[in-house]
This record gives sequence, C-alpha cells and structure tokens, in this order.
Amino acid sequence: ISAALLLALLAATLKAAGSSLLARLDELARDYGLFATDQLSVRVDDSAEIGAAVERLRAEPPAELGGFPVVSVEDLSAGAGGLPPTEGLRYRLDGSGAGQGAARVVVRPSGTEPKLKSYLEVIVPVGSSVADAREVARDQLDAIRHDLAKALGFD
Repeated sequence: ISAALLLALLAATLKAAGSSLLARLDELARDYGLFATDQLSVRVDDSAEIGAAVERLRAEPPAELGGFPVVSVEDLSAGAGGLPPTEGLRYRLDGSGAGQGAARVVVRPSGTEPKLKSYLEVIVPVGSSVADAREVARDQLDAIRHDLAKALGFD
C-alpha cells in the first residue's frame, strides 16, 4: 500500500508540473538507457526435459544470443553474488561494441509447474527517440528469445 501511495504522490506531483509518469520514464530512459524485459516459458509434458535442457546449456553454453556476445555465464546452482544456490543459469551479454547496449538472461526451472522459465532483459541506449529505442528493444528481445529457444532445444 505504501508503494501505491508513493506512486500516486509522484503522479500527482508530475501532473501539477505539467508532466506524467510516462514522460518521466522517458526522461529516465534518455539518461540511463531504455530497460525492457520479456520472458520465454516452455511447458513440458515430461519434467525430465527441463533438466536435459538446462544440462545442454551447461555443457554447451551459447557464445551469442540475439546477436549479443555472451561475456559471462554463472551457474546459480553454486550460488552467485551472495545469493544461496538455486537451479539455474545467468548469462550476461554485451553489445556495446555494436552500439547495442547490454542484456541479461536467466534460465531456471519453475518451482511449481512443469515449465522452464527464462527471463530476458535488454538495455538500449536512447538516441533521438525513445520510441525508436523501444522498437530496437523489442527486436533484440525477440532475437534473444529465438536463439535461446534454439539453444534449449525448444525451437
């Protein structure tokens, strides 16, 4: 409830100044890059398919996803960044050499249903247009999702 009240206060303050929450998000995107997220969830009939897909990624991590080189792979089963161990993998992608920004992918089995879940994030530098950056982000997320599905064997 407190967060909702703070958001309402921010919206009212921005409106009084002739702005909006969406305009403020666009300002933040211009300052820090446009952050966009998506996911890939694959439901399976046999839970063993999930473990096999994760093991494929462990054995043969992709060198590239969606045109971004993979710069690091973290096996979360050993714990990472002070977090306790959990089944999953985290990929950090870097497209700065191509002016693309950066990306991150986390792959893990669902804890409650027979699904493999993947969380995708891209950060796109904003040039002259936030709308153009949104379109670039959508294209990048689509490309990452496609390559990840292929690497998992679910294409």
